[in-house]
Amino acid sequence: MARLDFGVFKRISADLENALYYSNDGRTTSNIYLFHDENGKSLIVDSGDGNDALAFAPHACFLTHGHFDHTGGVKQDWKNVFIHPLEDAHLPFIKIPENANPITSTSFDFGAFHFEIIHTPGHTPGSMCLFETNHSILLSGDTLFVEGHHGRTDISTEDADERMEESLDVLSRVNWKTLCPGHGRLENI
Repeated sequence: MARLDFGVFKRISADLENALYYSNDGRTTSNIYLFHDENGKSLIVDSGDGNDALAFAPHACFLTHGHFDHTGGVKQDWKNVFIHPLEDAHLPFIKIPENANPITSTSFDFGAFHFEIIHTPGHTPGSMCLFETNHSILLSGDTLFVEGHHGRTDISTEDADERMEESLDVLSRVNWKTLCPGHGRLENI
């Protein structure tokens, strides 16, 4: 098990010191996105599968959906863990941490960052993306990957294909410059 400190994270963009990511391409685990503020607080988006342990406890953690490879890294003592309230714990591969709380707003601020929460069902009923509006960064979970690919829908609800199409349509209207998906490489336009 690797211990992840700030030094293993890479910059999302060359001009942003406080927006970072970690990707373990050696196995199927989610990318972990890290934002930190001038007061030393950190926010992560997705926690990985738990086989790489963070060397710090984040101030807040937002989970793009409930699959274990995105939620398995959440520790029981973390406060401020959030997931969409429509996530369905009865679906395959879902592991919702006991300390996860349902999100109750559609936006929030963290230091110099402003995030809009976009519900994007399809991959799972509670899938969501976070759009950081000040720097046009879209954290898309497993809804949207580079080159327009999207997450699988065969392990979700019966209407997952239709929901995914609607969600991709919503995301097509988001003016992002950097795409930060749940797996694989990032994309800059």
